[in-house]
Parts: sequence; structure tokens; C-alpha cells
Amino acid sequence: MKKLVALFMALVMMLSIAAVAFAETPKITLIVWSFTDELRGMIDKYYVPSHPDVEIKYTLYPTDGSEYRNKLDTVIATAPTGDEAPDVFALEAAFVKYYVNSDTTVPLTELGFTDEDFANSIPAMVQIGTDSRNGMQKASAWQSTPGAMFYRASLAEKYLGVTSPEEFQELVADWDTFMETAEEINEKSQGAVKMFNSIGDIWNAYQYNRAAGWVVDGKLNIDPVLYDYLDLAKQAEEDGLYNLGSAWSETWFLGMKSDTTLTYLLPTWGLHYVLKPNCGNYDAETDSIVEGAEGTYGDWRMVDGPIGYSWGGTWLGANAYKMAEADDAKKAAVKEFIRFFTLDEDFLYTYAKDSGDFVSNNNVVNKIVAEGGTPNPFLGGQDHYAAFSTAANLADGTIMTEYDDAINTLWSDNVTTPYIKGEKDLDTAIADFKAAVAAAFANIIVE
Repeated sequence: MKKLVALFMALVMMLSIAAVAFAETPKITLIVWSFTDELRGMIDKYYVPSHPDVEIKYTLYPTDGSEYRNKLDTVIATAPTGDEAPDVFALEAAFVKYYVNSDTTVPLTELGFTDEDFANSIPAMVQIGTDSRNGMQKASAWQSTPGAMFYRASLAEKYLGVTSPEEFQELVADWDTFMETAEEINEKSQGAVKMFNSIGDIWNAYQYNRAAGWVVDGKLNIDPVLYDYLDLAKQAEEDGLYNLGSAWSETWFLGMKSDTTLTYLLPTWGLHYVLKPNCGNYDAETDSIVEGAEGTYGDWRMVDGPIGYSWGGTWLGANAYKMAEADDAKKAAVKEFIRFFTLDEDFLYTYAKDSGDFVSNNNVVNKIVAEGGTPNPFLGGQDHYAAFSTAANLADGTIMTEYDDAINTLWSDNVTTPYIKGEKDLDTAIADFKAAVAAAFANIIVE
């Protein structure tokens, strides 16, 4: 009997020790860097409750003044596997290609992902997150940011006789038709209403006509279609077809709440965070019209416009240097973090319904549309989710390069603006542009 009691006590003690050891097993810690607090809110609300075995150390560095990129580049150069270096980091459209086209980000296949995992993802977002050098996907997005054309319904009816988005789409089906419509509304309104506000607005969409990006096989590539863009911009300048605005300027915002501008080319976030808040009679607290106030709420509609394009987005990538040294548990936690936010359809559906954000998964998008979508009173009841679902699959993300942000600025400063203003002839403008690119990027061959 004494032996049985002793054996029982020994068993109890072993189980107690095991229980304590299990309870004290440390959580896996993931260091996550981002340029936006949007991700922190998503982690706290959706990820943490379902992943109690993971602790997130979250660091925010804003993109203002390139602080985020400077911090990331510094830690990768000096201590890429250090305790403060990120395991996972967020990337935005302006610099995502810089990091996926480098050794900084690990191929997602090395974390256990397969091509099949991304079969339902919006193609452009996968293309943008793919290393152009070898075709390996290295970043995944939870958002998709397709662009669309928004237009004033009352102005379209008054000057063009258009009463539906389908009719308006016919008037902007391609860039030649778009410019014909620009001439028509300028004439019929006697110059009071312009087709668009800013040459830059046209550029954001028009550049997606290109067959290839700015750099091909290490050489500067000026796609022939860009000369067509210059013709369009020159015509708009000489014929007075736009409002001489520039993005984020007073004139640009003024056109959103007055009868001066017919269309805006904006992506998903542009609807919610740019156009709607600046329409003049919108109450953000109630997400509704301000009765009696002047403005354009409810008078906007949306169509695909001349071309499918994308503007913006947020991707998640993993630190290749830390992953090279990580054990299987750490790699699994990193994979799950990226999978949860960018591929988990239950999460993406819930997040989309909660936030109104347009997500990167066609299954989720189609489910929301099939349920009746999101009729939007700002758009006169039009379903923006359904409209964006069509536009999302039209954009070609393969033309993006890590040089886009800088070279786009050099193109605007050296070619578009001086050429359309008559300050330079085309040959001089192109020569100045090539010289500027050569000076800025020693690794790009300029011929």
C-alpha cells in the first residue's frame, strides 16, 4: 500500500512539474514594423485574440521624410539579425518593389507558401509583390487598391445627356474617347466645367498603358505609349481641358465640392478618404449628408474609365536574414502572421465588412458582392464594392519597378511640365530626362 501511495505521489509531482513547465513555455515573439498604425489596430482586434501563443512587438515609423525606409535600411545594413530588427515589415506601393527586388525579403516559398495559396488573390497585388529578377513572390497584400473614374452625375446629365454609369463609360471607354468628351463638356459648359482637374491624375492611370516599366534588363525604357501621353497632356493644356490643379492642392480639392470638375481618377482609398471628406456636405461622424449644406454628396457615380490601374496598397514581407537563422517554430509563426492577414478568407471577409476596405482576395470580394455588396449613398446608391471588383482584375502590376517613385518625378519635372507649358521642345525635354536619370542612378544604362 505504501508503495502505491508513493507511486501515486510521484505521478502527481511529475504531472505538476509538467503543468508548470507547460504554463511557463515562452510565447514566440514577432517583431513587426510598419509605416501606418492601421496594422496595429488590425493586430489588436483580429490577430491577438486568435493567436495567444504569439507576442507582437510592434514599432511604428512614419513615412514622412523617408523615416521608415531609413530605419529599415539602417537596421538591415548594420544588424539584420539583431534583437531589434523586424521579423515582418509592411511595405507600401512607393517602395515595395525596392525591397522585393532585393535580398532583404525572403521568398515566401521558403516559409512554406505555394503558388496555389495565392490562386484567389487579386493578380496585380501578387505581381507587385514578386521579385522581378527571378519571379519569386516575396510580399503579400491584404488590400487591393484598384482605380476607377468618379464623375458628377448631374453635370454629366446636364451637359452630355448621360443618365447612367453604363452610358458614361461609353464616353470614357478609351483615351481618345475620353479626350473627345473633354472637348465636348468644355464647349457645352462654355469652359465652366473641365473634364479633369490635374495632369497628374491622368498620369496615375495612363502609365498602366505601358507594355513594360521604366527599367528593362538594366536599361532605361521609355515606352512608346508615353509619347501618346504627352500628346494628350499637350492637347489638354493648349485647349484648356483641365483645371490646372495638382494633387493635394487647393484647386484639386475645390473641384470635389463645386461644379468645376467632371471626373476624378482615384483608387479605393480615394473614395473614402479623399473624395467623400472633401465633397463639402459630408458628416464623418454619421457617415452621411449634411442637410442644407452646399456640396456634392450623393451626386457622384463611378465607372472603370479608359484603363484598369492600381494606386497604393500595403504588403507584408519577412526579413530574409532573420529567417535564415530562425528555427521552425519562428518560421511557422511568421508564415501564419502573413497568411492570416493576407490570405485567411474568414478574416478578410470580417475585416472588409467592418472597415469597408477593399481586400485582395477575389473569393471574399465576390462573396460580398453576391450578398448585395455595399450600396453607397455617396454614389447615389451605386455599389462601389461591385464596381471595384471589376476594376481590380484589370490592372497589370508587372510594369512596376523599384525606381518608379524617383523616375516618375524626373519625368514630370523634366518632360511633362516643361513640354506642355511650351518651355522646352520634346527632344530637349527627353534629353534632359535621360541626363537626370543617369545622374540619379549609376546602375541604370541610359542610351
